[in-house]
Amino acid sequence: MRLTRRVHLVGSGATGADLSNPYDCHVYLVDGGGPLALIDAGVGLEPELILANVRAAGFDPANIETIALTHAHADHGGGSGPLHELTGADVLAPGPAAGWLKQADEEAISLPRARVGGTYPADYRLAPCPAAVSISGGDTIKVGQARLTAIATPGHAREHLSYVLEGDDRTGLFGGDVVFQGGRILLLSTPDCSIQDLVATMRRLGELDFEALYPGHAGISLRRGRQHVDAALRVFDAEEIPPNFNA
Repeated sequence: MRLTRRVHLVGSGATGADLSNPYDCHVYLVDGGGPLALIDAGVGLEPELILANVRAAGFDPANIETIALTHAHADHGGGSGPLHELTGADVLAPGPAAGWLKQADEEAISLPRARVGGTYPADYRLAPCPAAVSISGGDTIKVGQARLTAIATPGHAREHLSYVLEGDDRTGLFGGDVVFQGGRILLLSTPDCSIQDLVATMRRLGELDFEALYPGHAGISLRRGRQHVDAALRVFDAEEIPPNFNA
């Protein structure tokens, strides 16, 4: 599903466009005019559906050079190992999350509780991703004629990055699970979810100039994407908490 000149939606689960496995987050493809990158990797169940969507968009999965993760929760990072095996792409994960994925550390990503709560199937297990390496805020990723800049955006998870895309027909923000349409946020009862960090993150995003907002779930804004950050900031500035998005 083409969104802009360089961005395609190639994975999306039940909280989105139902393009791939129901447990997948949005998975975006960035076309650098030859080299390709994926933003997030889905849950790792039926990864071939994501690659089928890459082919249907007119691209060869063999050209996927990079898989850049916003965070390591299973719906975003669980597919990194399977997709690496299928494509050979480098896998970039925020800070220590790379080690969690290498070791398939389910406790570190709060997966056991999520299984108990029914977020994932009872028999779902995190596949290891030995290829995962760390990336930090401020790092840049060249994708052919496009560039991604990582920004540290903790709150929903302590180790969380967003990526600013330049070199497209509009500047875009791949925001993971930081902010959604209408200024909604996603707070969890996990040890590393912090409302204070999220407020600081939203203020940081409020200083950026971008047009498109590519969130991890639900609606995508190709124009006026910053308005959703501004909506969340207005609520935070009133010392209240924005509505929670139920993923």
